[in-house]
Amino acid sequence: MNALQAVQDAPKRFHKVVIDIHRDPEILSDELAPINGFTVSDTGIGFDDDNFDSFNTAFSEYKSSRGGKGLGRFIWLKAFDRVEVDSIFEDSNILVQRKFVFDGDYDPEKAPCQEISSGRVGTVVRLINFKEPYKSECPRNSEQIAQRLIEHFLLVFLQDECPEVEIHDLGKRIILNDIFIREFKSTATSFKFKIKGTEFSLHGFKLTTPRVSKHRLIYAANHRGVVSEKLEDYIPNLTGRLPLEDGSSFVYLAVVQSDYLNQRVNHVRTDFEMASADDSESEQATFFDDEINRSDIREECISNISNDLRDIISSINDLKEEKIFRYVQEDAPQYKVLLKYRSEFIDKISPTASKSELEAALHRELYQREVKLKQEGSRIIKEAEKIDDYEGYQERLSDFMTRYNELGVSALAQHVAHRKIILEFLDRAISRMPDKEQYPLERAVHNIIFPMRTTSDDVPYDRHNLWIIDEKLTYHSFISSDKPLSSIEHIENASSKRPDLFIFDRRVLFSEGGQPINSIIVVEFKRPMRDDYKSDDNPLTQSFEAIEDIRAGKFKNEKGRPISVATREIPAFCYVICDITDSLRNVMMDMEGAQLMPDNQGYYGYHSRRRIYYEIMDYNKLLRDAERRNRIFFDKLNILGEHR
Repeated sequence: MNALQAVQDAPKRFHKVVIDIHRDPEILSDELAPINGFTVSDTGIGFDDDNFDSFNTAFSEYKSSRGGKGLGRFIWLKAFDRVEVDSIFEDSNILVQRKFVFDGDYDPEKAPCQEISSGRVGTVVRLINFKEPYKSECPRNSEQIAQRLIEHFLLVFLQDECPEVEIHDLGKRIILNDIFIREFKSTATSFKFKIKGTEFSLHGFKLTTPRVSKHRLIYAANHRGVVSEKLEDYIPNLTGRLPLEDGSSFVYLAVVQSDYLNQRVNHVRTDFEMASADDSESEQATFFDDEINRSDIREECISNISNDLRDIISSINDLKEEKIFRYVQEDAPQYKVLLKYRSEFIDKISPTASKSELEAALHRELYQREVKLKQEGSRIIKEAEKIDDYEGYQERLSDFMTRYNELGVSALAQHVAHRKIILEFLDRAISRMPDKEQYPLERAVHNIIFPMRTTSDDVPYDRHNLWIIDEKLTYHSFISSDKPLSSIEHIENASSKRPDLFIFDRRVLFSEGGQPINSIIVVEFKRPMRDDYKSDDNPLTQSFEAIEDIRAGKFKNEKGRPISVATREIPAFCYVICDITDSLRNVMMDMEGAQLMPDNQGYYGYHSRRRIYYEIMDYNKLLRDAERRNRIFFDKLNILGEHR
């Protein structure tokens, strides 16, 4: 920047700035040797007395109008061991040479001037012995360095009076101005906007070079980049290179500048002294109403960038819409309600989003809509007390109810889609394994309907699938699954029997006084296609014995005290889930009260001596009846699948 400013101060003629790259001795490798220094030469005004006086003044304000902070030379010594300066300037038409070394022992008195008879006005600055960690972090490729220099000084290269800038490296000559015209200026766009009366300008560049992969927004001060942000963090559509009509692709680079940024850049040009990112509610903003936050500037930049790229973004969104429609149709019908509002959130979703990322984005959007609608509902209810315009209120309420009911449909869709998946799992669980002649164990079905060795205290209400057996079982109060009766805290019972499912229709814990329990339900699962039942070992035997043991126990109230209950009078229900095989049919012929179901897929009856209602259900019937009960919902959501 010193070289560029020196050229600006010199008489108008052809000027040049040359950067020579110096490297470590060649290494026996295909890699480029590390860079150990630079030489920057210019044809500018030279290191005259005014420049030299400023150089020797800490925090000099000599170049403050150009954004100079008077600290640049100290940054030299932070990154290099020493700096050698050799400059020729004119003083009253006499050529003068100033030559000195700037290092930790620098003494201005040891930087004398001398008149010379001939020479070219200009300055050569040699930056010697690159320090770590800067040396390791510096790109070794000169093309990459050229790219970064152009990006850093974009606004200088945009000026008509910008000199020719070259990089010399290993016999190669790179002219940065040519790269700028070819890869930057040819597609440049510009915008102006105001924030709180302050004017900003934004330049957009479409970089076709393959060396750049990230879209960025650069905040500049005094024609130099200061802070850079990745645009994909604010425009998810910009996650990768964007296509051009000729088949090539580009990366978007935006540079914003303003006198406001010039005035607020810090001394070392690493940031701005202003409210920082995501700071619209920062303390600084609360003290100064006219303070412009970084987020204010970014928001305007993003709006202009999105407008500049609107055609490409629209094409990207069209592809995303197809992807979202397909995902909702095939995997997540609960989000159908969001499709007509997709224009409100489509920009927030990455074009490369996976199914899990789509799920997260749609779930977040649905949740945010629900929160907003609940807040709006509260406001409408409060306004109802003081409303004068009933028709207007009725219209608002009607619109609100339409949108709120859509959320209810979405929740129902998710519930129905869950049921469809569970039934598909059940179908697999009762089918013979393709590589074996045997059927799965009954515990596969058991775990689908209710996890084994748990109770309803462990499993949330919406995580079980008792509806597969009977919708009424969904309204239980307490369930014990495959646990010994002696381990259930709600009754006192020494029995070691462990019913597959033991259900109370209300939680005994909350019973009051001597109020009896409404019912006891026991469910037993038998292995699919079992065909070895006998008269003394029919599928109901185990269930009946478990019910008798339960009735023999003592129930407890909320304080753990026994409740006096006529346990023999408690209605008891027994469900047995098994396959109706020949041996089972033979056994059921002698079972008291057994009646064959009309579809021949099970039995029902009442055992009068034991006072137990029972039902034996075939696995196929279990699956088929559950599908029939839910079919209308599957049909409405277009998720009938192969089971009809």
